[in-house]
Amino acid sequence: MDWLGIGVLIIGIALLILVLILIKPLMKLATVLESARQTTDRLPKMLDDGATQAHDTFKQVNTTLENVNQQMNTMHPFFQVIGDASEAARQVSLQWLNKTAALKENTTEEQSVSSRKKYEGLYGVLSFVFYLSQKSDALKNFSKQLKH
Repeated sequence: MDWLGIGVLIIGIALLILVLILIKPLMKLATVLESARQTTDRLPKMLDDGATQAHDTFKQVNTTLENVNQQMNTMHPFFQVIGDASEAARQVSLQWLNKTAALKENTTEEQSVSSRKKYEGLYGVLSFVFYLSQKSDALKNFSKQLKH
């Protein structure tokens, strides 16, 4: 054997040792690649299932929204009646408040007259009764307006 044959033999033995050393990691790499292939093979089916579920969910959401809209349209007149009633109650309350303020102003005015003339005791009561008798028409109108 010459030097060339010995060199080729050493290179062959080195490659054989290298292949024997790399067999185990290459087998593990093959297993990992096979697992990745199986996962990617299942991926389209999983995506289709997810898309189908999302589509079904959107259909249910749309159906629910349509039901809610129909119920709101049914309840709309009821809310209008409530709004009208609250507006009417506000108007009555405003009128009642204005009448009460006017009555309070008149009472305060007469109280100041009573204080100015220094009516006390029986004279104060008599002057108040006299004032009420003069203002009885105004009080009747006030009570009628409160009833309406």
